[in-house]
Amino acid sequence: MRFDSESSPGFAIGRVAYQIRSEMATVLKGAGWPFSPEETQTLITLLDAGEPLSMNELASLMIRDPTTVKRQLDRLVEQKFVERNASSEDARIVMIGLTRRGEQKLAKVLPLLDDLRKAALEGISKSELDATQNVLGKMQKNLAKRISKE
Repeated sequence: MRFDSESSPGFAIGRVAYQIRSEMATVLKGAGWPFSPEETQTLITLLDAGEPLSMNELASLMIRDPTTVKRQLDRLVEQKFVERNASSEDARIVMIGLTRRGEQKLAKVLPLLDDLRKAALEGISKSELDATQNVLGKMQKNLAKRISKE
């Protein structure tokens, strides 16, 4: 059997993800931003959540291993962009939240990342984008079902 990588959604998604990550790194570096795209995505995920998250919640939202997220958080805590606090409900659970400094600094680079998003979506209609997001959502659910069976 021959595998046609050109017709594989996974390969296409991987290539686009790589291009976005590379461009994001270039934009962030040009702005003098001290963090990687992955660390920046951690900050954006916390901003979107609107409240502190446990390590497991954060890792789950980012679809990343908690150990990887912990390493990213160490740098973000060191730079005072995020803080770790014990949960008020269970002292064994560490909650991670953006600091005021983190929110303020992130607000300065979000317009640059939005410009990148707009450039990536140039020439793509709302209906095409909606259909793409719908298909990707279904693929995520399908894969989550498969993974949970293992």
